[in-house]
This record gives sequence, structure tokens and C-alpha cells, in this order.
Amino acid sequence: MLGRILGGRYELIEKTGGGGMAVVYKAKCHLLNRYVAVKILRPDLVENEEFVTRFKRESQAAASLSHPNIVNMYDVGQEDDIHYIVMEYVDGMTLKEYIRKEGRLSCEEAVRIACQVCSALHHAHENNIVHRDIKPQNILISRDGTAKVADFGIARAVTSATVTMAGANVIGSVHYFSPEQAKGSYVDKKSDIYSLGIVLYEMVTGVVPFEGDSAISVALKHIQEQVTPPGELNPDIPKSIQYIIERALEKRLEDRYNDAAEMLSDLKRALKEPDGSYVKRITSDSQATRVIPRIEYERHIKDHQVTELNDIDVKNTTENEGETRVRRRGWMLTTLSVIAAAAVLFVLFMVVRTIYNQNFAIRNTEVPSIVGYDESTARDILKERGLQLTIEEWQYDESVPEGRIISQNPQEGTNVKTNSKVYVVMSSGVKMITVPDVINLSQRNAEIELENIGLKVGPIEYINSDIASGYVVKQEPSAFQDVPEGTEIRLYVSKGPEDTSVMVGKYTGITEDLAVEMIKSSNLEVGNVYREYNSEYNEGIVFRQSPHEGANVEHGRKIDIWVSLGEQQSNKKKITITLDGTDRNVRVQIIRTSDDRIIYDKEHNPKEGEIEIVIEDTGVQNYAVWIDNEYFMTKTLDFTKHERRDE
Repeated sequence: MLGRILGGRYELIEKTGGGGMAVVYKAKCHLLNRYVAVKILRPDLVENEEFVTRFKRESQAAASLSHPNIVNMYDVGQEDDIHYIVMEYVDGMTLKEYIRKEGRLSCEEAVRIACQVCSALHHAHENNIVHRDIKPQNILISRDGTAKVADFGIARAVTSATVTMAGANVIGSVHYFSPEQAKGSYVDKKSDIYSLGIVLYEMVTGVVPFEGDSAISVALKHIQEQVTPPGELNPDIPKSIQYIIERALEKRLEDRYNDAAEMLSDLKRALKEPDGSYVKRITSDSQATRVIPRIEYERHIKDHQVTELNDIDVKNTTENEGETRVRRRGWMLTTLSVIAAAAVLFVLFMVVRTIYNQNFAIRNTEVPSIVGYDESTARDILKERGLQLTIEEWQYDESVPEGRIISQNPQEGTNVKTNSKVYVVMSSGVKMITVPDVINLSQRNAEIELENIGLKVGPIEYINSDIASGYVVKQEPSAFQDVPEGTEIRLYVSKGPEDTSVMVGKYTGITEDLAVEMIKSSNLEVGNVYREYNSEYNEGIVFRQSPHEGANVEHGRKIDIWVSLGEQQSNKKKITITLDGTDRNVRVQIIRTSDDRIIYDKEHNPKEGEIEIVIEDTGVQNYAVWIDNEYFMTKTLDFTKHERRDE
């Protein structure tokens, strides 16, 4: 599979991981020149048409998510029997690998990672997507410490098809199953919260809460057993973090956090107040109720029914035996007994009513104002009036400080009975949002991402950049900072590279010195200067340039010029050749070696003896002399003397 190119652009270069459902490769996208991760569905799942359909649909749904703590999904495709998903490549390791490396994480680091995962889950849940397979293997930690949740698309598809698939597809996640997943019941966003609780437990203790000999035994423990308090495994865990874990791991859905936002609020507060008592703890009687297995329950009912039947038989026998004796008693005794009993009951009633009215009669009281107070002070104020405080919910509020009461019910001045409850809404303070990284996104996509999570787009400044026009090159505040909801994010958008081109001027027809001066004044540089003879231009005048006049070039481009040496003057030289030998004529040729040009070609009689051949040329030239097509000699002549005209 390595080296294969999918979709005409994704080249598989390295296998980075795999599981029971897919294999992940690092790949190079040749279209955008970047690295991506390509997840390929295993061949044994390709034949499941229903699964493939859901796989595609859920993958496309996950691709609609845009959050800094969710692995971006870029593309979904099919090539032959290969179904693949193209995702953001995260340079780092899985959280599982990180936990194995560190043993266990510090509470602060664990909570910071949990905050990022919780934020990602909140975004997914808001878009009606449940992950269903939150575990350390599906959480990636980049080199800068950013946590990114992966496998949003495939996780949901796999879970929905679990009932028809081999059990091996479930084993990998059973340590992080919620009780309802283990029972095959309805799964919603609170199942993700339970799984995140298990992940947080493992981060701070280094172990998962439940182990077993088989997947089934672990699943049963999720249903039936309470986890060992994490504080017993790591005494350094603050109580707030322990309470957060305990609430996330409640067996009943209604006892867990209502949503990821509520859990995220407690996690962020834990970073500031690790020993605070703000986590809502479940103390209902339902926690102490033991769930009787079905077989035991049926046996218990059966035994109880047998006992009742036996009691009825004994009772009926006794009544039959005594019936005769009752008839013998007179009606007088019965009448007197009834009257006596009635009298006693009347006296007791009067005594009880008198005592109750004196000591326990319910009195009315007026509800005081507790809005703006912290929880402890408000409880003290209500206690003085014989009232109780109950926190109904926590809400974000820009004007009311964190930990203060936003509203109350009943209102101030309402008359209620003592021991009544006053329900309050507490402030979680200003809602903080993690700024996403929108650099390299188009301006429109960046604006959509910011607005979707509750941030505003501030002033936009357009600047020159090597990044393509219309894309974000800088943002303020920078990514991954926590800022209040509604904060304006200033964007710097590229308007493309700065136009640094220069139009080349005309440098011909002027002196060399002037041409050099003009070139430099145009933010250009002088390149090569060539000097040649030219009969049309006087000596020292530029007669040619490159690039040509009017061309657009970048700053600092070198301009080559040609400077005239004036009209070239020729000179005459002689070559003397001595002929001897035969009486027949011989052919004399003189060839200029620089260009193989025949300068002289004529027949001579050897009786001539010495012959002189006049050659007119320029510069320093070499001439080869040939006699009857045989090389005779080479002669070098210097024509440079008197080469220029006298002016």
C-alpha cells in the first residue's frame, strides 16, 4: 500500500497506526503540498454495505465540525474497494502513549487536557454528534501540548453497527464504556461524559478503574461496581478533581453532568480552586439502592409468595377453630370494648394535638433577598429565617461575579412556611472560550469559525504577505488563549505579495556613466558591461541593454549593457610562404582558425619560390596554412596596432 496515490493526490508514505477497523497512514497531499493522515477502512468491513454507508455519512458529518481540539477532516473518498478518510496530520502521540511514557500525569496537566477534550465534545454535542468512543487512543497530543479528538466519523458508525458485528470490534474500547453502552442501551452525550471521566481517572492515577479477564467481565463492572476512589491511588489528587471524576462516572444518566459545558465549567474552576466545594455531588437514596440481578429477584419473589400462601392457610385454620367460641361471647362485651377504645383514642388525639401546636406548628416567614451573595453567606441568611438554600443551576453571566447568586425563587418579600426551600441560580462568571487557530483559513471561514463558538470578528487589516490573497496570516489574541465570550478577534488578512516590480527604463543612446546612474536610481543593479565595436554608435555610448526597455522586473534585478568601442579599424599583415619541390602547380589555402573561414585559396607554381599573401583583419588571429590539402603551418598575426581611428 505504501507509495500508492489515492484520489490522484494523496501519496501514502508511512504507516502510523491501526486498529480493528482501519489503518492510518501519513501521506503527502501533492495538490496542497502538505502532510495529511489517511485512514483506510479494513477490507473485511468493505463488504458490509450498511456500515460503509453510515461510515460515509458520519464522516461527512464530522467534517462539518470546526474546533481547535478536533482533528480536521479534509476529504472522504473511494478508489476501487478502498474507502478512505483524509484528516489533519497531528505531529505528536496519542494520549495513551503519553500516559504510558509518564506513568501518570500531574493533576494540573490532566485537567488542562480534559478541558480541551471537554470543549471539543461540547462543540460536537451542540452539532448533534456523539463521539461514542472517547478513549486515550483517540486523543492526540501535539508537540505543543494541544489535545485533539480524533475518530468522530467512524466511531459513531461502528457503535451503531455493533450488534451485528464480531465482539472483537468492541474489546478495544470496553475499558472506557459507559454502563448504558455495556448494556446495549440508548447512548447519548452523557455517555461521552462518562468515558471522559474514565480518561481523566486514568490520567491522574495511571490505571483504568476496571480490569478483568475478559471484555464481558469489564463491561459488567461498569454496570455493577463502583470505582475505587482515585484519591486512594494518588493521595495528591485535590478533592475537587476527585468529585468531578465521581460525578462524571455516576451509573445513572440523570446523576451525571447535564452536558459537557457543565463539566468544563467545573474543570476550569478546578484549575483555580483545586480544594473548593463547588462540584455538585449526588446524595440521593438511589445511590444506596442495590440492584438485584434478575434471577435473584425472581427467586426472592417466588419465596415471598410461598410464605404468604402458608400464612394464609394457618390464619384460615385458626379462624375456623375460634369461630364457635366467638359466637358464644355476648354482644355486650364487644360493645363495651369499642366504647372504651374510642374514648382512649379521643384522649390521645387531644393530647397529641396540644403538644404539636405548642412545639411543631408550621409558621410562616418572609423570604429575604439573597441575590448577589455568595453561597455560604446566603445559606446563613436563610438559616436565620428557617429556610433552606437549593442551587437549581449554574449559568454564565457577564455582570455577576463567579460564585454569586444571579436570581432566587421565591422572590424577596414572599411569605412562605418555615423549612421551605429557596431555589437559586449561581453565576459561573464570564463564559471563557478557547480562541481557535484561524491562521491559513480564508477570511470567510475564519469569521464563521469564530462566530460559531461565540467570539466576534474585530477590525480586519489587509497586509502584504507571501500567503495567498484572502487568507488569514495573523490573529490577535493568538490561538489557544481563554478569553471571555464575545471577545473581538482582530484578523490580519493577506492581500498577496507586495508589488515590488520595477519598469526598466531606456538606457541606450547615452553614455555609460549616465546609464549606470539611471539604473541604480531605479532600485536596480548594473550587471555585465560588454564592450564591442559598433559603427552606428560613438565610443562610450550604450547601444544595447537587457532586459529591454519597459519590462517589469523585481527590485534589485541586474541590467546588462553593451558599450560601443566605436567603428572598428582594419589592418593589413603579410604571411610569407616558401614553395619548393615539384614543377606542378600547388594549391595554397589560408584558413582563420577562430571561425574556419577560408581567407585565401589560390594555385601557385613552386618556381615562384617565396610568395607573400596580404591579409586584412582585426584583433589577434591565428591562420592555418594548407598546401595541396596538407597542413603546412599555423601563423599568428596581430592586427591591433592602429586599430582605432584617430580623432
